Amino acid sequence: MTSKANILIVDDEAQIAEMILATLQANGYSAAVAFNGSEGLKKAAAEKFDLAIMDIQMPEMDGITALGEIKKIDPEIEVIIATGHGTMGTAIQSMRKGAFDYLHKPFELKELLKVVERAVEKRKFNDIAKVIFSTIKPEDQLRVIIDAVTRIMKADESMLVLPDAEGKPRVAVSNGLEDEESRASRLEMCARVTSQPEGPPKALLLVENPSIDNKFAGIKGLEKVKFSLFLPLVEDNKPAGLININRDEEDAYFTEDDMQRARIFASLVNLAMRNSSLYRQLQETQSQLIQAEKMSALGQLAGGLAHEINNPLSGILGLTQLVLESLPKDGQNYADLKEIEKAVFRCKKIIVSLLSFSRQEKTRMEPVNINEAIEETLTLCARQMELKHVKINRQLTPGLPMVNADFQQLMQVFLNLFTNARDAMPDGGELSIETRLLRTPAGVELLMTSITDTGAGISRDILDKIFDPFFTTKPVGKGTGLGLSVCLGIIHKHNGAIKAQSEPGRGSTFTISLPV
Repeated sequence: MTSKANILIVDDEAQIAEMILATLQANGYSAAVAFNGSEGLKKAAAEKFDLAIMDIQMPEMDGITALGEIKKIDPEIEVIIATGHGTMGTAIQSMRKGAFDYLHKPFELKELLKVVERAVEKRKFNDIAKVIFSTIKPEDQLRVIIDAVTRIMKADESMLVLPDAEGKPRVAVSNGLEDEESRASRLEMCARVTSQPEGPPKALLLVENPSIDNKFAGIKGLEKVKFSLFLPLVEDNKPAGLININRDEEDAYFTEDDMQRARIFASLVNLAMRNSSLYRQLQETQSQLIQAEKMSALGQLAGGLAHEINNPLSGILGLTQLVLESLPKDGQNYADLKEIEKAVFRCKKIIVSLLSFSRQEKTRMEPVNINEAIEETLTLCARQMELKHVKINRQLTPGLPMVNADFQQLMQVFLNLFTNARDAMPDGGELSIETRLLRTPAGVELLMTSITDTGAGISRDILDKIFDPFFTTKPVGKGTGLGLSVCLGIIHKHNGAIKAQSEPGRGSTFTISLPV
């Protein structure tokens, strides 16, 4: 049987030490005894203890000194000072050394057990906090959180609910809910709690027998749940999620102590998730800085190289065209030189792209109707789509607000994305374009444009490279690898974001978000 905690008793009065030992063992704790401070330090160095109960006046080393030394061995150990010879001064001194609490002898054993229980609980919360805060990856952190809350709150079921991209509640992680029907019913409970007319709860919400509660009328599968506790999560004073804790036994009430534990735990989770969010933002910012540095370096390099290469290319083109004028058009030499001319023109086109890419042009910002920019771009490439047997599906939401943007630059972004989609479907397919307005949980309005093709898709190992300059999956001579880099630069100039999602064999979706 696993003990509640491992406790070290340090007291030179053998009768008191043995009495404390017997009481603790009878209440599910494991314990060891030392009869002076020096012996207690040796035991603490040799074995891991969650808690120490220590007398002050002892031979060889007093309790205050032993308290300081044992904290050096294990800073996380909780220490309860128990003495019959202490004063207010010694109590203050022991607290300054890191004692959890101070008991005057003689004390009642039930009083000692209460203090021990509180100290052990604090130690558990410290351990849980340490694990939660040391886990930065969101998926790992969420699992640690829900496992911890299930254990601490003695829950039969628990669920962490977070908003999805559209602000709707989703199950981020759960415990004790194995079938989809149970998860769906608990999620519906959480959805109703967060969508109440008076708004989401700002404090703990306790519900007894939710299956007969009017708030949850019509939700199936709640009969076995006897008590439900809802812990709201908050970020920047705004709802950020909800933890649902359920107990199935008729007499498994949530006590005041349980409620206090839940409040402490909710505070820990709020802090941990805030830290995780900040870490994620830091990573994204770092990636953007790296990308910006790449783009800056490439722009400087591209401008210089383009000018250097353009001069000899002009000479090659001029000499080629001069020779062509003196050759019969039906000869092999003429055909070969025409291929050279064609290749030179392609090189010059690439150079124009490079110069455009490297040039810092002033953006002309004005109110733009995103649907109009899309329709005008489709007009340019509709014939190409038709020849490639690509069907265009428009899902453009009418009445969208204007965005502050450069119309021509947005057309360039859409043209690049439409052309890439067409090339990804050489045997034909469907190109779906959707626009919609999205409101984030923080209340920020974003205009979203999704461009989806039914092409070959992009493998996971190269998905994070597709916005790098000169990176292309197209055959040699079919692409420069600058298109998506240009798109990224333009969208960033507009304070927006562009992301790609893809699965090999299932096509790709590029999503652009622009602030309204």
